[in-house]
Amino acid sequence: MKRAAPKQVRRQIFVLTPEERRTVCFILVAFVLGAITKHYRAAPSPITKPGTEINTQATASPLPETKRPR
Repeated sequence: MKRAAPKQVRRQIFVLTPEERRTVCFILVAFVLGAITKHYRAAPSPITKPGTEINTQATASPLPETKRPR
């Protein structure tokens, strides 16, 4: 018949150093933020109202040489 280990001995198996705790917390936070980002990007964006569209062509291209202020 096998004897059950005392609770003191069983608890010592899961003792982590402060550095290990920080590492585990960092990994958990990174995982949660990644999951939140994934769900945020997967959600459909709301329909924009007419006239609120951004003209990406105008903002992406620089001004012509003749119109630049000197």
